[in-house]
Formats: sequence, structure tokens, C-alpha cells
Amino acid sequence: MTTDLGARTALLLLRHAFETIRLHRVHLDVYECNERAIRSYEKAGFILEGRARQSHHWDGRYWDTLTMAALREEWLATH
Repeated sequence: MTTDLGARTALLLLRHAFETIRLHRVHLDVYECNERAIRSYEKAGFILEGRARQSHHWDGRYWDTLTMAALREEWLATH
């Protein structure tokens, strides 16, 4: 199990969503400048699905907003 607290939290969230609540899909949006969060979400099982180009202005520049998702069937096959 990973020591990355963000990844562990996302993993627990997905486990609850898919195994307890039995949701089909979980998705989120994250800004591309938040590289640590993106890595954590990927470790937990989220996959990049889309990109809204230059949709977020922060620190003097525009950043893309990434949409990531996990599907129950795919997640259960790997966890």
C-alpha cells in the first residue's frame, strides 16, 4: 500500500464508492498545476478522460482543467 496520504484517501473513497455503495462511475476535476494531486489520483485508479484548455487563471497564467474518472468494473479488476 502506498504511503501517499492523498492516494490512500482517494483509494478509500473509491473502495467505498464501488464496493459499498456500488456506484458505476466516480469523476473529478483537477487543475493541471496540481501535479501532486494528479499523481495521487492516478495511483488510486483514476484515469484522465478530458481537458478543458486554459480554463483556470492562477498565479498570472492560465491552466487546463483535467477531468479524471474511475469506473467500477475497471477498478475492481485491478484492486
